[in-house]
Amino acid sequence: MSQDWVFLALFAVGQAGVLAVSVNVTHALGFRGRIMDWIKVLLLALTLVMTAVIAREASRKPWSTWPWPASAYALACLAIALVGLPATTLARSFRRQPPGISVRDAEIDLAQRHGTEVLIGRGKRAWMLRLPGNEAFRLRKRDWDVVLPSLPIAWDGLSLLQISDLHFSPAYSRRFFELMLDEAATVEADLVLFTGDLIDHDAAIEWIVPLLSRIEGRLGSYAILGNHDYDHDHLRTRQALVEAGFTDLEGRWATLAIEGLTLALGGTSAPWGPRLDPGLMPDADFRLVLSHSPDLLPKAARWGIDLMLSGHNHGGQVRLPVIGPVFMPSRYSRRFDRDFFRIGPTLLHVSQGVAAKDPIRYGCVPEISRLTLRSACLRQGSVHEGDLATERS
Repeated sequence: MSQDWVFLALFAVGQAGVLAVSVNVTHALGFRGRIMDWIKVLLLALTLVMTAVIAREASRKPWSTWPWPASAYALACLAIALVGLPATTLARSFRRQPPGISVRDAEIDLAQRHGTEVLIGRGKRAWMLRLPGNEAFRLRKRDWDVVLPSLPIAWDGLSLLQISDLHFSPAYSRRFFELMLDEAATVEADLVLFTGDLIDHDAAIEWIVPLLSRIEGRLGSYAILGNHDYDHDHLRTRQALVEAGFTDLEGRWATLAIEGLTLALGGTSAPWGPRLDPGLMPDADFRLVLSHSPDLLPKAARWGIDLMLSGHNHGGQVRLPVIGPVFMPSRYSRRFDRDFFRIGPTLLHVSQGVAAKDPIRYGCVPEISRLTLRSACLRQGSVHEGDLATERS
């Protein structure tokens, strides 16, 4: 009897892994929000059906007499529980930050400063913000120094303020977003870059101009949309971004002259919005791409992109001790969760974002980041040629 309980416990762990990966990968296929909600319901229903089938077989007869589909599925779940999950967790624990990167953090508790009730809205998901231990009202301001082998010496010290995943919605109060963006406005930067998911309610579109016009880069501000924006009036959202002082980079390239050199900037929210055509990439001294999803990284490496900024994954929103994040909307599942990754010539930064449609944060606080770019040519030995082939797994 005890063996049966051990089997069922391991099966449940493995099946949870199957469900998580299925949801994660499906999220990356470009379905709109309502369709994705139905797909998640279907995946959960299939999981419950298989649970019932396996529980019935386990209670009635030995493994060797089970129908082969049931035994094969159970065996796969056991393999995930006993091998897959421990292996990926161990691999994650050995991940190294790409070389030449350091950070200084400052953390702010908005609830402690202003009171919780001021920050909670009246939307249908507002109750989540009252859950014990929810860290949605904390903000981590991250100040990264990033050494890049391809950065022109003349641009040493160029600073980028990345803001991602604001998710304007009535679950939060408007005051919450005012305070978050006021904090962002205190960060001086040459470029302000927004990497998508601005709107989760059409009524909040009117917040865009008064809130986002508070922040401005010395050399300009650029933005793309995200998958949630395409569930709402994305044309009005794009127009409001322009009125707030941002250059719309959705599916297009732009160039910027800095110190006599050219920066090429591209942006995409694919697979939900327009894709970025590498054939139209301008000649430039440095190439920067805003991609809402980090899944573009392997392609960006083949295009020769120097730096890519993404959001979308929210760091998982809930990060379990040892295991880390579970649900993450990516075809690579938990791989590109947060911070920095490198494939070939391309360095990727993934922001944990500011808010979320489902406003839950545990072990994964909201963040805004300033990246100060440094030229490797001025820092001999900080980045070696061999590091360009390093890939963060």
